[in-house]
Amino acid sequence: MKISSTQWEGFRNLKPRRLEWAEGLHLLLGPNGSGKTNILEAFHVLTGWGSLRGERTADLRSWTDPGRGTFLSASFDGEDSLEVKVGIGARIVAKKGGSSLRSSQLRPLVPSLIFLPNDLSLVEGSPATRRRLIDRLCALLFPVYALRLHEYGRALRQRNASVRMGRNLAATARVMAPLAAWIWACRLTAVDLIRNGLEEGEGLLPPGVILELKRGGRGLEDLHLDFWESLEAGQKQERATGVCPVGPHRDDLVIRFQERDVARCFSRGYRRRVAIALLLSSGWAVERKMRRKPILLLDEVMAELDHEGREQLIAVLLRTGWQVFATTAEACTPDWPGRVWSVEGGRVDEG
Repeated sequence: MKISSTQWEGFRNLKPRRLEWAEGLHLLLGPNGSGKTNILEAFHVLTGWGSLRGERTADLRSWTDPGRGTFLSASFDGEDSLEVKVGIGARIVAKKGGSSLRSSQLRPLVPSLIFLPNDLSLVEGSPATRRRLIDRLCALLFPVYALRLHEYGRALRQRNASVRMGRNLAATARVMAPLAAWIWACRLTAVDLIRNGLEEGEGLLPPGVILELKRGGRGLEDLHLDFWESLEAGQKQERATGVCPVGPHRDDLVIRFQERDVARCFSRGYRRRVAIALLLSSGWAVERKMRRKPILLLDEVMAELDHEGREQLIAVLLRTGWQVFATTAEACTPDWPGRVWSVEGGRVDEG
């Protein structure tokens, strides 16, 4: 898919404007605070994901005139053609052809993936950070995934409360078991697709980077059995800590190079390459599974990459054939093979 045009009014610091977007690579160039990331956030909202920072919906409104109405609209082309309109009030309301759409309905229609400056934590951060990467991909690949994950989280909280209160745990186990097995199956599929996608990013990473989903269980092939046996084996620990030690909430995406954790053996620049490669591999997973080209939103993606790393990344982006929007506070390369947009004080102009 690709964004062919957008229009916004009353969104953060962006000046009201209608813009036409071509296929290929777009570079949004401007100083910090100019509105580059706000443009990516507008695209993020228009593709069903909401605020980048997890803020209240009201915080998306105009910085200078918060009482003003906030509207976004976009035309999408590619594997499908559709118009999306978003009104931002007490909540975000998206519409397609006059009919309201839930976020879970909109996201698979216009799949987008985003890279943010703090995504280096995908490599060196906590397992929860890497789970979020997998969960976002699964939410695109499997329409009810976000709902099932929410149901699992609710059952997990109920179980933890029951443990601390000394209640019987059988009921929560019966709810959690099928959800855990289903979530594990989705994540295993997603990680297999990401692993295959790494092969497409030739030149970005050295050969030999290995991905593995380390499940929060004993690793048995039968996923239902794995949950039940792991739960039984962890009863003593669960009673002692008051926290369930088994299930998808304990998963991690292990990333190794020559049997070593990449967070320990790669330089900071190469760890950033790994984080970028994981995002690109998720894009290839979307294209193969959904038969739709994803839209990439890359915020300051060139930062901390040397000249060679930047050139290799641009070469990989070109090979994808996807529509890409990248931001930078400085000219990252004299040979950007796409359109360049100047962003200053919330105003966007080409060239």
